[in-house]
Amino acid sequence: MGRNFKKHFEQKRQEALDDISDKPVVVTCLWTNGRAEPVDRKIHQSFYVKFIPPSIRLKEGDVLDLEVPRFVRANQAGVFKRLICNMKDAFAPTLISMAEAHLRGPFSEEAEKEARKATLPEITKIRKDLRKIPFVTIDGADAKDFDDAVWAEKDKSGWHVMVGIADVSWYVRPDSALDKEAYRRGNSTYFPDRVVPMLPFELSNGVCSLNPNEPRGALVCEIWLDKNGVKKRHKFHRALIQSAARLTYTQVQAVMDGKEKLDVDLSALISVYELLEKQRKKRGALELDVPERQVILTKKGQVKSVHLREQTPANALIEELMILANISAAETLIELNKGALFRVHDRPSAEKIETLNSYLKSLNKKSIPNSVLPRDFNAILSASKFGKQNYVLNTFILRTQAQAVYSPENIGHFGLALSKYTHFTSPIRRYSDLLVHRLLVAGLKLGEGGIMPEQVKKLGEFCEHISLTERQSATAEQNAVDRYLANSMQEKLGELFTGRISSVTAFGLFITLDETGADGFIPFRGMHGDYFRFDEKRTRLVGRYSGRTYQLGDSVQVILCECNPATGDLIFKFAPKNKKLIKYGL
Repeated sequence: MGRNFKKHFEQKRQEALDDISDKPVVVTCLWTNGRAEPVDRKIHQSFYVKFIPPSIRLKEGDVLDLEVPRFVRANQAGVFKRLICNMKDAFAPTLISMAEAHLRGPFSEEAEKEARKATLPEITKIRKDLRKIPFVTIDGADAKDFDDAVWAEKDKSGWHVMVGIADVSWYVRPDSALDKEAYRRGNSTYFPDRVVPMLPFELSNGVCSLNPNEPRGALVCEIWLDKNGVKKRHKFHRALIQSAARLTYTQVQAVMDGKEKLDVDLSALISVYELLEKQRKKRGALELDVPERQVILTKKGQVKSVHLREQTPANALIEELMILANISAAETLIELNKGALFRVHDRPSAEKIETLNSYLKSLNKKSIPNSVLPRDFNAILSASKFGKQNYVLNTFILRTQAQAVYSPENIGHFGLALSKYTHFTSPIRRYSDLLVHRLLVAGLKLGEGGIMPEQVKKLGEFCEHISLTERQSATAEQNAVDRYLANSMQEKLGELFTGRISSVTAFGLFITLDETGADGFIPFRGMHGDYFRFDEKRTRLVGRYSGRTYQLGDSVQVILCECNPATGDLIFKFAPKNKKLIKYGL
């Protein structure tokens, strides 16, 4: 009887799916008041739910996936797909963001089996033994996998540098189960409480990771610089290396500040960094100051603290060495001329330059030409180094920039002021870098694991896919942070906050709170006593009667009116003038 009922239920469910659309889409929803409300802020239609399994009893606050028609009509029904969590569950913001972005959870059994079988490569004619070279890894204190290790020494004519990168292409072969999983994911995704990795734990934290005092396969970029830090030549080879130490940015910064001494000598690496930093400034790479929020959680998934990720010279040291290796990889791919993958960043569009110039004019600043260079933006920023204008201009210039993407065609990287650039240094967490490794291995005849001819033909398709997965991951990461912050503010309805206007639109203002960095919105209904019009050229709102203006960077006092942890939305209104009460009646 049970089996017949289940068969009948599945048949009816399939009929329902066939009825709603030829190709239904999956939408993540919150179950509230007997309806399914999408957690995606862009979907304003709620759904009835049908064909819920008998074992499922939906309750208020449950989060579920629905299959709905691609083109939604009013009072549309969706077909139940799966239950994800309840809003009261620990780490619900992460689970919702993962579901919304359709991020993959467990790996396939075949991929897990391949990962468990992975073993270290042996020394051969094409794999050097570099285990005596004292490489070090330098990462954040919370890092679990280590893609890159670095080493440097002074030589007669300048500097000798090695950047060792995890030899992921040795373990993840084209068309294997591991490869198919890695391609579908495109990259690892990082949440406050977990990582959704591109590769299984046995690889990402195990045999691929350049853990200290353990031999590891690596693809090494060996580079020679002159005394001024200008690259003279480079070469790639496979090797077996062994990291001498796992260092953190905090430790390295203490060494650079003269406050700490370590067992390993970092003086050569620091000297190379200082030279590379001078070369960066000389070529005029874009210098933006837009800090990233980091949410720290308790073991129960509650927000413990929020702070901005500190970007120190120790972080920049690794960044400059990675850029150096990435440039070398791009140059080699161009020389080989057997297919390539580049990280490209186009120059800003004429429309965005025009919008920025309108804003600069309102500040009595000099306009920039359509043929703008990164150094032109830097000149604006250096003239407004402190105060409100610095925040506003950094934000405005960031929004002026084009989106960086992957491409088989090289147009250079505008932001870095480089004519050729790729991603080579993070193959554990980016499929783009794994493809670059395969191209190098095949082109330089470095043994097994190189790219297959049929993959070279699909590089354009691959680039579109991994550019898409990168954007999806970035959105999911941001949405999770917004949801955690909204969840933490449920008990603060009616409270007074100080914030800054982070965006001005034709329908209201976006606000970033000073204390937590939480983002919210003030619709026109929350703006008292006037009718405001949107001045698009100057990106501001102007009161019709009062003449009061609101523009980017303005400091404002607001009251929290609404909070939706499922979507991450916060709605504010302006605090009444001269009101200093912490609580305000709504």
